[in-house]
Amino acid sequence: MKRCSQVLVAISVVCFALLAAGKPPMADTPAYTWQEPENHAVEVDRLMRYHDYGEYDREIREVANSARDYLESIVRENPKGERLAAVFDIDETALSNWNAMQKCGFCSYSAEQELFSQAHDPDYSIEHDPPIVPTLELYNFAKKNGIAVFFVTGRPESQRTLTTSNLMEAGYSGWAQLYMRSEMKPGESPEPASVYKPRARKSIESQNYRIVLNIGDQASDLAGCCAERVFKLPNPFYLVK
Repeated sequence: MKRCSQVLVAISVVCFALLAAGKPPMADTPAYTWQEPENHAVEVDRLMRYHDYGEYDREIREVANSARDYLESIVRENPKGERLAAVFDIDETALSNWNAMQKCGFCSYSAEQELFSQAHDPDYSIEHDPPIVPTLELYNFAKKNGIAVFFVTGRPESQRTLTTSNLMEAGYSGWAQLYMRSEMKPGESPEPASVYKPRARKSIESQNYRIVLNIGDQASDLAGCCAERVFKLPNPFYLVK
């Protein structure tokens, strides 16, 4: 019994010494091991191949085709006189910013916007963004079948003229309304798209429209109220909250 007591005392002394040194017993086994993130260059290369090998375009076409099939069913079943509406996002939904995205190494959306406002390089211009063709086809189908089309974008009001011009140049015409973000005052933080965009759709709904479709490339484009069906286009390139 005396020997057991001596062993217990010795163990207690060792544990106390380790704790006093800032090391718990079994300190050689860390509680958590950090894993180094994948190298940014590797991820950029993967994004380039996703685009260049056609997978990005294929997935866009797949979503747009599903949205068109849905609209066809809505048009067939629509009671006469009901005002139907569809809501479209702009960047990476209606228009492509691919040149700017890949040139800046897939920087954030806010960084892209800063480049747009400062650079004279045509690759960073949003004045001549090309259309995303499956979206343009969906847009024209909706319009042809009497569905009013609204654009709801996070672009600021100061870009209204060039955005309108670019949409027309890309083949989009005859939309019902273009909702843009209000200009921020100095020191203000931008309102999240997940807050601003549902409010815009609520405004559309208040005009006695039934919003049957909402399409965008960000989860924040689709969050919140008012649309009966949402369609998410692929965009692994940047994130807008």
